[in-house]
Amino acid sequence: MLMYPSLSDAVMDNDLALVDLARKGVDVQYLYLLGDQSGFSKEELATLLGMAPKTIDNYRNHQKPVQNDQAEKLLMLLRLFARGQKLFGEIKEFRDWLYYPQPALEMRPPVNLLDSISGIRLVEECLDRIEHGYAA
Repeated sequence: MLMYPSLSDAVMDNDLALVDLARKGVDVQYLYLLGDQSGFSKEELATLLGMAPKTIDNYRNHQKPVQNDQAEKLLMLLRLFARGQKLFGEIKEFRDWLYYPQPALEMRPPVNLLDSISGIRLVEECLDRIEHGYAA
């Protein structure tokens, strides 16, 4: 069984810690963790992270850390999925919500925004609204 590294509470709760970790490079196993949590295929993950599927294979084959903007997006997506699971109770419920058009996003499904940092932040704002009892 493959064991994944866990994100520290600091990275989960602190944007500066997330940026610091992204700058150092992120273990390639986090890609697999996101794939497992999200249900996204390698091709979908590559699109979200702005890389080619072959690049994901290269990271895996050479055990290279994910770097730069891709590392930051990867960490933000992992944080988003951890938060969604906590909020919705089950990851499946959160994944279902991601595909449902949201009024706060001009009736766009949140999943369509996950390929950019600004889009991830907008989805986080929707989760904030749900957490505080407002309509997303």
